[in-house]
Amino acid sequence: LLQEKLFSNHNKQPRRKMQNKCFHIILTSTFIWLLKAEKSLRPPNFMNSRYLWMDPVQHDLNQLGVKPSDPSDYNIHIPPMPREGGPLLVNISISLRNILEIDELRQLITLETTMRLYWQDYRLNVSHLLPTNPYSNASDDYILLHPDTTHYIWFPDIYIDFAKALRVPKFMVPPASLRIYRNSTARYATQNNYDVACPMNFRKYPYDTQICKVKYESYGYTTQKMLLKWKKGFDQSKVTANNSISLAQFDYAVKFEEEYREAIASGEYPGVIMTIVLRRKINYHLLQTYLPSGLFVIVAWLSLFLPPEAIPGRVTMAMTTLLTLAAMFGAVRQNTPRVSYVSALDIWMCGCIVFVFFTLLEYVIVLCLIYRKTKPEETEEEAHNGNNTIGIQTVDKKDPNVLQLENIQPRKRRPRFCPTWRKGGSAKCRPKEIKHCVHRSTKKPQTPNTDHLAVERVCRPLIAIMFILFNGLYWPLLFWDNGQIDKEFDLRSGLAL
Repeated sequence: LLQEKLFSNHNKQPRRKMQNKCFHIILTSTFIWLLKAEKSLRPPNFMNSRYLWMDPVQHDLNQLGVKPSDPSDYNIHIPPMPREGGPLLVNISISLRNILEIDELRQLITLETTMRLYWQDYRLNVSHLLPTNPYSNASDDYILLHPDTTHYIWFPDIYIDFAKALRVPKFMVPPASLRIYRNSTARYATQNNYDVACPMNFRKYPYDTQICKVKYESYGYTTQKMLLKWKKGFDQSKVTANNSISLAQFDYAVKFEEEYREAIASGEYPGVIMTIVLRRKINYHLLQTYLPSGLFVIVAWLSLFLPPEAIPGRVTMAMTTLLTLAAMFGAVRQNTPRVSYVSALDIWMCGCIVFVFFTLLEYVIVLCLIYRKTKPEETEEEAHNGNNTIGIQTVDKKDPNVLQLENIQPRKRRPRFCPTWRKGGSAKCRPKEIKHCVHRSTKKPQTPNTDHLAVERVCRPLIAIMFILFNGLYWPLLFWDNGQIDKEFDLRSGLAL
């Protein structure tokens, strides 16, 4: 029995091993079948294992075959130099869409532009993706790629000099596009707005002209590697101007300068300049500042025609106009840029205040001449010393009807006349034949002082002539600019030359 049991156990072990091997074979074959089935369900252009680390844009760029698949054949750090030699030519065009803001206090100008860059990269090839059409122009056939494709190809390092802030009006996708043409020309277009520093000079404010230069230049490539030039459009212009741009206080014009090179210690860097000229419209200040202040000066001058005895009227007119001009000058200074030098508007307001002050000063001089002290008369001196002159009534021998007064020595006490009044009680001292009395004075009559009238006659035309001369010098100097800006720019229409 023991032998039979041992023999049965020995036969069961090989059976278990065979069952385990069969089970593993079935599982392996099933897994292999599932893998084959999964591969059969994949799309034909499914990404390979070496593209799993790439983002969709880079993967699609490689799958399309736009750039060489071998990394050694394309290096984004090396610019695509022309086959004939020389530096790479990059063309740029600007579409000025709007002038959003002109900040005079911070001396900034905000622009909204569409920038387009053109360069040729022979390492890029899209001819196999375009239909064959012998009648089509090779420069018009292109493919449109995602803007993020620029991260995986060589791109010009263009930046805006003196730009304070750069904003992209992005909704879901940035407003940009990349085109690759059949002849391997790349075109990149983007829309953005930015704040650029614009040094301003306000010496002729409010008829000043500001020149803002926006510089687009390469940051790392010198002129030996790359050149930057403006690209002319179909109408031979370098910019597409927006005729609907309307500025409340300025007329504008745009001009372009080529062959700009920034020379520093490390070399010369290429660039181009877009010049924006802004000339202020003077209509606002003519109605709000110049006309009222000029009328106030005329009102103060008209006060000179009032009689000098009308002290309240003349003082009120002069002081009111002076205080009003001072308040107007303070309000104007709050709305103008705070600069350390004197502007044309400051000269005008100060001149008006000075003319009004002259009218007030003239009236003070006239009052001093009217009420100045003259030489006192002898009678006033005697009255001041307490002495009186005594006159005795006598009848003129030639004309008995005339009563003559004769002066005698002054006395401190008043003499008693007609002693018969008290002795005889007579009520009449004068004879009946006396009808009138004549006093003969030894002093000459005093002549009136007319110096203040002479001052009035001189100051009235003098102040008017001085104000006219001030205007004759002020306005020609304000509008004079040598004609250089008018020759270069058409500021009235706002068109670019």
